[in-house]
Amino acid sequence: MSLEDSKPDVTADLTGKTCPYTVMGARDALKPLEKGQLLEVITDYQPAAEESIPNFLRKKKYPFIVSEMDAGKWRFVIEKAD
Repeated sequence: MSLEDSKPDVTADLTGKTCPYTVMGARDALKPLEKGQLLEVITDYQPAAEESIPNFLRKKKYPFIVSEMDAGKWRFVIEKAD
């Protein structure tokens, strides 16, 4: 099953947050998860959706997908890899 079709274990709605709070929110939501669990992150801050969060996730080597839900709102599904 792909990440896009998977049901997340936890959702972090970061709507209204800007950097650095978007990355901090994603990081803090991932911390208590076990390896293999999925986190859904919702953001409406374009720089976070296009750069900050993806850069953080690539650095941590976490598999993820991102999709635009509505105009100006993005959804990440992230698999905790450690």
